[in-house]
Amino acid sequence: SCSAMASAGSTKAAEQASLLVEAFGFAAEHRFYLRKAVQQGDLETALRHALCLANELRCSELVPGNYYKLYAVVFLELQHLAAFVVERQRHGRSLEEIYEIVQYEGNVLPRLYMMATVGMVRMKAPGEASADEVLDDMSNVVVAVQHPVRGLFLRYYLLQVVKDKLDCLRSGTEGALKFLLANFKESVSLWQRLRLEGNPATANPGTVIPQVWELDDRRHALRLLVSAHLMQIARLKGLSAVVYEETVLPEILRLTTFCDDAPGQAYLLQAFIEVFPDDFHIRTLDRVLATSAQVHWAVDLQPLLQHLLRRLTDCFAGDSPDGRPSVDVFGLFHAHFQELHARPRTAATPLASLLSLQLELCMSALALHPGDADRMELLLKGTVKLLADHGTASNPLAGELTEAVVDVMAAPLTQEALVPKVLEMPCHQSLLAILGRSMQRPAALAMVMAILDGDVGITDCETLRSLLLLAKSLLYDENWNGDEEATEDLGRHMDHDPKIFRIEQEAMARLVHQVRHSDPKTVFTMLSVLREHFVPGGPHRVVLTLPALVVALLNLVSCIIGREDSPEKDEESASLLDVFQCSREMCVHVGSLAPKECLRLWLLCAASADRAAAAAADSNSSRLVEECSSFVDSALGCLESDVEGQEAQLCGLQLFVSTLRQMTTLPESQMTAVCKRAVTFCSQLPAKHLQSKAFCLCSELFWFPQGKSQDHGLGLLCIKRALQCADGAIHTHPLDVDLFVDILNQVTHLFAERVDEVLPPLLSRLVTLCVQHVSYIERRAPPETMRALKSAVADLQSKKTEAMESVMVGEECARYLDIDLQSAHTLVPSVVPAKN
Repeated sequence: SCSAMASAGSTKAAEQASLLVEAFGFAAEHRFYLRKAVQQGDLETALRHALCLANELRCSELVPGNYYKLYAVVFLELQHLAAFVVERQRHGRSLEEIYEIVQYEGNVLPRLYMMATVGMVRMKAPGEASADEVLDDMSNVVVAVQHPVRGLFLRYYLLQVVKDKLDCLRSGTEGALKFLLANFKESVSLWQRLRLEGNPATANPGTVIPQVWELDDRRHALRLLVSAHLMQIARLKGLSAVVYEETVLPEILRLTTFCDDAPGQAYLLQAFIEVFPDDFHIRTLDRVLATSAQVHWAVDLQPLLQHLLRRLTDCFAGDSPDGRPSVDVFGLFHAHFQELHARPRTAATPLASLLSLQLELCMSALALHPGDADRMELLLKGTVKLLADHGTASNPLAGELTEAVVDVMAAPLTQEALVPKVLEMPCHQSLLAILGRSMQRPAALAMVMAILDGDVGITDCETLRSLLLLAKSLLYDENWNGDEEATEDLGRHMDHDPKIFRIEQEAMARLVHQVRHSDPKTVFTMLSVLREHFVPGGPHRVVLTLPALVVALLNLVSCIIGREDSPEKDEESASLLDVFQCSREMCVHVGSLAPKECLRLWLLCAASADRAAAAAADSNSSRLVEECSSFVDSALGCLESDVEGQEAQLCGLQLFVSTLRQMTTLPESQMTAVCKRAVTFCSQLPAKHLQSKAFCLCSELFWFPQGKSQDHGLGLLCIKRALQCADGAIHTHPLDVDLFVDILNQVTHLFAERVDEVLPPLLSRLVTLCVQHVSYIERRAPPETMRALKSAVADLQSKKTEAMESVMVGEECARYLDIDLQSAHTLVPSVVPAKN
């Protein structure tokens, strides 16, 4: 039972803790006497206690983790002894004599530890035996210990103590490599034997472990003792690429495949790939992949291969093109992956891992070979072939696999040079069919987002049509049959997630602005193709996609009118009319579905037509002026009949007034009629405070910056009616005194623009009126209103002061001097109160 297993585990942990405490106790005792003997210069006593310390490592009951803790204590003290052995003047013995003395120890393990400790001192001592002889002697005797744990730690100790003495060898790099490879071979053999003492389930050679990292606990705890040899080989001075290729690599690959079980092979392969530099792997990539193919029969090496490919990609991408080795990384990995694809699907070759490798190879090809359509076609065809048996009703593609397929489809679309060629291939259509209906919309969205993220320009209609065919699931509802007349109500009965649906359609709207070409006619043709696909999508899509299309069309106006050196003026005029006609039709489509957005579009069309008419020749400007006039009428009609909501109507009126004031080509009679319609609309608003704001806005329509003759009397009438409405509003809501402040700001603006009809007495009376209303409600006045009024009065006082200084120096600037601000002296300290 679980409780019995938990009880057994706790008992074993307690036993281990007791054994470790006991071992630490003995070690602490001998450590004390060892250091005392060193201080006194007593070599024999120091050697005896050092042997006792090393003898503690004969313990077989400790688990690897606890054994390593004990080993760390012994290692430190043996280094203390080695430092004492070097000082011959203190103990009076030669190193050769000490080396012989320690060999009289009866137990093998402590004897070998002491031999290694004294031997490492002899290797660098002058006048002693050669370092090669000492190293050979120590290498030959350590084979006497064949216990897996004790033997591994002994060889690891030997490596630690001699690694910085290898440059003293007469045989040089060759001798050092011989020692390191031999020690590594023995360590691998001992490490492999640990498996037989571990978990019986993992000790069975026939058991397939699906992950590289699932070693048994004992080997996992001691894995670094093995890989330390590889790390030292990689750091060896004088190790050239030729020596590595001819000597090191064959032996390491042989030892890697020599392991009896796949997890051990996988770890050794991983350690080998990690420690050696990229330049070495590049020269021998074919042999490394061949060894990986052997290991991959039983273990999934996807993380390892993915890491290796990423390393080599980063290495090549960081080099200049001239310095890259002549190695086809893509070709080698592609051939290796195709070999894996041909194998039966097992725990070692799951489809998810193979798809992840395909994606990594795709990203490598994009980084190393940008714009190479041939390589991308090989990869996409390989992916289609890998998934040939999936995507059917009897064998659907699992959910976790679809994301990898979608990433493979989207990745090539981030490079502009690849997009036309990739979309010509049938691979994307095949992969889209394999995904099934439920994943086609996410896949289409991923492809569109890839184009947007890569800022890829779409420059021809064929590429655009191919992309729209792939994104069909975003453009139409599932039951769309191509009949435009039957799509009027489509989508109203479809159950879409509102957030996801909006993200999808906004992505399609952004795609409109990726249509690019130097020829406006080509851009217009492509935008017309988009319109053909957007309009049948139904009203729930049109309101999100057509506004972007209208904006893109109107952007063509600047391109067309900017081609002043073109001799084909009549054709350009016709193109402008086509643009405006198409924009009009799409605005009608948006219509009552989104009145506020439609109003903005009508005004944008009107401003563009006005700009085109101003730049056109006299013979063509009349038609463009008619278009501009039609757009203005449509905008005002939309504001009058379609826009709902008081605040929305007021905001729409503000946009209308601002747009109308910028126009220069409308005839004066029509401009006057439109302004009067706007004033009439103001009086139709339901609330007095809205009417006041609206009349205040419309007052600007009768003083144009272009200097056109307008009915200034109507402008003053608008200000008067704004005041009347504000006065009526405060009877219902006394806190609406901000209406008077708004009117004051508007009149101040007109006065600053030197409007002759706005005189200082009008400003003075407005200031007094605002102060009176604020004083009436006393402390209940909204803080925002008080700040706005104080700011307006302070501005007038500042300009009045400037005018006074100008007059004193002889300049003519007396307009502000006649403004009376005495009533506001309590609001702004700079206003001097009137004297009695």
